[in-house]
Amino acid sequence: MFYKNWMSYIKDDAKITKIVMPGSHNSATTGMSKLARCQCGSLYEQYLCGVRFFDIRIKADKKGRLFAAHGIMKGMTAQAVFENLKKILDESDEFFVISLQTYMNQKIGPVKLSYDSNTAETNRLIKELLSPEKYALTEFGDIRNITMGDIRKSGKKYIIINAHKEYDYSCNCPLDAPWNADVYGYKPEKFIKEIQKYLLEIESEGFFWFQTQQTPNLGTENGWTKWPDDLDETTRKLFPSLMADIAADPVMLERVNIVAGDFMSRDCMKSNEILRLNLLKDTVKTELREKFENSIK
Repeated sequence: MFYKNWMSYIKDDAKITKIVMPGSHNSATTGMSKLARCQCGSLYEQYLCGVRFFDIRIKADKKGRLFAAHGIMKGMTAQAVFENLKKILDESDEFFVISLQTYMNQKIGPVKLSYDSNTAETNRLIKELLSPEKYALTEFGDIRNITMGDIRKSGKKYIIINAHKEYDYSCNCPLDAPWNADVYGYKPEKFIKEIQKYLLEIESEGFFWFQTQQTPNLGTENGWTKWPDDLDETTRKLFPSLMADIAADPVMLERVNIVAGDFMSRDCMKSNEILRLNLLKDTVKTELREKFENSIK
């Protein structure tokens, strides 16, 4: 039950961009081939492990049908993706963040790839399944000033972030998501130390999406020798030490917000380590601190 409602433990005056929330990278890749799969559970199963940030990338095929995408690979239908989100909405009063985008154009060696969107179909799914008039947060001024109390009073349950406001009810809300192919292709021990620099160097004007997954890329230290699940085997062993480094540094602790990774529903270890930072940031209700801490041991 704790992971389904952990946000109910958060203080009313805690600002949404200061709360530390688990997120998932390439959230809708469940069921894809080993090459492209970054999650082992559905969006709903990730939610049950505490995830409140979903990185959803979609593309349309030649017939305009929408699918979850990871590069050239496609997975579940967009209909299934949004049905998962609807299930979360139906069962929970928790607030979550959706980064929704058409899969970005990419270059693999000399080959340039571009992906098509079907905005009209995406808008239909949002309106049909997510009750956006009632639940989408769209008017808020500076997101850094919005508290959990504000969200609770409004009855809003999610925000859709899209840099181009491509979809109805989406917002061009600041979302810092630093990523560099070389850095995310470093050997694990080096990688864990290097990504901490992002928290030290960037002061976000909105949400901060701190990515903790390694990425196989040509020309990097890891290259294409391992796939996401192989890379996760090593980096997840180092995850507690990464969170401990953040906890020990006042600047990183102040700036940490969304901590996302691969295979978030494999177990709740990553979510536990992430959520524990809320105790150090004093965002947990005083009367519930002990219960919150005991729930994540």
